[in-house]
Amino acid sequence: MDNVNSLTNKIDELAALGNQRIYRECSLFILTETWLTATIPDANVDLRGFTARPYYLPREFSHVIALCVYIAPTANGATACEKIHSVAARLQTKHPEALLIISGDFNHVTLDSTLAALHQVIDCPTRNNRTIDLLYTNVKEAYRVIALPPLGKSDHNLVYVQPQYTPLVQRQAASTRSIRRWTPAAEEALKDCFNITDWDVLLGEHEEDIDGMTDRLTDYLNFCVDVVVPTKTVQCYPNNKPWVTQEVKDVLNKKKKAFRNKDREEMKEAQREVKRCLKEAKNTYRKKVEKKLADNNMRDVWEGVRTITGHKAKTSTEGGGVERANDLNQFFNRFSQPTPLQSSAPHLSSPAPLHPSPPPQQRAPLTPLPPTSHPPQLPPTPPPSSLLHLPSLC
Repeated sequence: MDNVNSLTNKIDELAALGNQRIYRECSLFILTETWLTATIPDANVDLRGFTARPYYLPREFSHVIALCVYIAPTANGATACEKIHSVAARLQTKHPEALLIISGDFNHVTLDSTLAALHQVIDCPTRNNRTIDLLYTNVKEAYRVIALPPLGKSDHNLVYVQPQYTPLVQRQAASTRSIRRWTPAAEEALKDCFNITDWDVLLGEHEEDIDGMTDRLTDYLNFCVDVVVPTKTVQCYPNNKPWVTQEVKDVLNKKKKAFRNKDREEMKEAQREVKRCLKEAKNTYRKKVEKKLADNNMRDVWEGVRTITGHKAKTSTEGGGVERANDLNQFFNRFSQPTPLQSSAPHLSSPAPLHPSPPPQQRAPLTPLPPTSHPPQLPPTPPPSSLLHLPSLC
């Protein structure tokens, strides 16, 4: 990432750097303030071999959203932050599982208060001894930065942002569990097993003992299921959705095989099968969640809803000491503090009497307030920056 000022006279150097190892590992260049006009053809500033597509994207991210920002030194900082916040909030609401990157030349502005949930990763000077080229992301400790020489005669240093994010599948080990394969053949075999069972002999000695009858019947049913219904051990990866079953994976592999064989008809058929399998798997998972709702298991229900919607609970909390806590107390308690208007007329804020009020014609007239040439002084309203910190406390 870099603020290159004029790009047209630096494109050759930028293309030459693209052949070096450290630059060749980049997936894209983020350039701001390029001074391009409508008279400059796109071919003059085209970098071959560079596309905004990562070589590998962890499965927990649906896609990547990159916002390039340039805030002029004379721009209104509050207006710029409000505009960036509205765009970023809309994108995060629409794509909750996307990796969000906001990068560019911010000059005198930062998003530390506006988007407190994002993390700023640039920790080296980018222009003289100032850090004004920033990069925000919604993933903590996702990148590490390396300062590089400026491009041409630009007064901004190049910054190499290298990913150091560890995918979820590598941070958490895969778990194994045993599942039963309820096939039509297994169901018919289980019915036959129950049909040939002599229930009188099985439960005859527990006719008066309901608890003993229940235990024996439960043990026998479980025994029949263990004998008739086959089981298999599956691996569950932490970044897999619960509806990504082995059947779905088999169909996806079938699609990949058709692609390698360049069989377009078979690939179309595999794509239709993938769509059908995913729909059936999601319906099966939905029925599991509905069953938990019927069983009044609300904790698992909400966990299933969060899985389906992609909602991620925020575990980070806003830091701060005693001064921060006092500022928040003052902000939230400003409405409960008595104003001069309330102290001069206590009958306006006194609690209502327990006995019914007299009719309007019998009420005593209110004592008028003494005239004053100065309006009552209200408590000072906190600056807008305090309001911008509130979302991070949720």
